[in-house]
Amino acid sequence: MDDYKDIFNRACLIQLSSSVWQSSRVLNQKVLAQKIGQDNEWLRGRKFLINPELLGPIKTAVQQARKTVQKYSLPFPITSIYLIPKESLAQIDERLQYFKDRFWDKVQDFEALYDVGREEAAAVLDDLFNESDYPTDIIQKFKFDWRYFELSTPGKSKILSPEVYQREKDKFTSLMEETRELAMVALREEFSGVVTNLVDRLTSNNGKPKVISSGMFNKLHEFLDDFSTRNIFEDEKLIELTEEAKSVVSGISPYGLKYNDVMRKKIANGMTNLSDAIANAIEDMPRRKL
Repeated sequence: MDDYKDIFNRACLIQLSSSVWQSSRVLNQKVLAQKIGQDNEWLRGRKFLINPELLGPIKTAVQQARKTVQKYSLPFPITSIYLIPKESLAQIDERLQYFKDRFWDKVQDFEALYDVGREEAAAVLDDLFNESDYPTDIIQKFKFDWRYFELSTPGKSKILSPEVYQREKDKFTSLMEETRELAMVALREEFSGVVTNLVDRLTSNNGKPKVISSGMFNKLHEFLDDFSTRNIFEDEKLIELTEEAKSVVSGISPYGLKYNDVMRKKIANGMTNLSDAIANAIEDMPRRKL
């Protein structure tokens, strides 16, 4: 348990909660059999209550918010909860506030079109249209919020017997071991993806060099810049590999590579070797029996 005391000071948990009106209903099998011959995009075993495109911008805001959380976080064994380095909290909170405002702006846009969309549904669905499927207060069907949790060991309590307390301690230790493994694997695999993509961009295509762009190394530099913050479990092997990546690309510019085939091949070889080393690090990582 003492092994994780430093983690409690370096990270916390975040849970992002959102909901969007479920604008569809399962069709009765008899009804579906009757309607199956109709060429109607609104009928797919379910009936859409409104044009799905109207909800698209709202769902996009939610997806972008979740991607932002995932970008700065590490996986956690409990669904919909993520492990966040505390150094990233301010940045994440600012971005989530932006997406929350965007979410509610899009909800208000949808509310303004709700009555028109319902009229369209009545025309398209015909006898399948049911007024009771449509909430009077549609705003209540949407939600966007998040909250943080501090990581801490189970505390002793007069309520818990020593046996129950020890069991909860053991469960927490197991949870943190699983979290450590998930976090290390996730970072190694993410790094592997970044390097593999760069290798692909540096290698030729049917004998013809691929176009070198100024943004080619952006994802690599972004990963390396954020790595020390996200490496809260201090993966020494990955530290070694990131240092190797820094040495390979040190002083390299896309402009220089564009006109220097020798340098381009050298960097490509270095990145290929690094990619292989990361793949081996992922494969050789000891796994717990969960």
